[in-house]
Amino acid sequence: MSAMPSAPRKQNSMARTCTICTHHRRDTMDKALLRGEQLKVVARRYGVSDDALGRHRKHMQMVIAKAAAQIEQKDLAYGSALLAEIGRIRADAERLQIESERRRDVRSALRAIHERLAVVELEAKLSGQIDTAPKNVTINLQTISPEEAVEYARDILELFGAGASTPRGLPAPVIEGDAGGECSAS
Repeated sequence: MSAMPSAPRKQNSMARTCTICTHHRRDTMDKALLRGEQLKVVARRYGVSDDALGRHRKHMQMVIAKAAAQIEQKDLAYGSALLAEIGRIRADAERLQIESERRRDVRSALRAIHERLAVVELEAKLSGQIDTAPKNVTINLQTISPEEAVEYARDILELFGAGASTPRGLPAPVIEGDAGGECSAS
């Protein structure tokens, strides 16, 4: 880069139009920059200055940020509309519950309470407070011999403590073939 002295800028001058924005090959230059091609290579290919293309790249970033902000604003407005509709549904369910309770209609009051709970659940799901993503569970099965099963059962009993208390009313687990000569309860 050459160190040329820049001309003094006027305070009240209008901003210059981006020469790349008005270039007839702007779209192809933009795509090349977005693909990550080097600025100098793109500038040379289309016969424009590195500086102009560098300023344009900053301009592109600003335009992309503005577009993203507009999308976010639209999403925000749509989300607000959905929340307002949920609020109306909640108010209707509450009104129906109050009317049912006033009439001493227990069945209708319970239905209204159920609907209010469904609205709360819907709000929680939509706001991400309740995870609704499907859960993947992987189960690995393996065939083992009876001897391995007994060894595995002993390991489990040892891990969770053979002397640990068993739930009320259930006999202590006994493993067939145990050294004590006891029989299985199954």
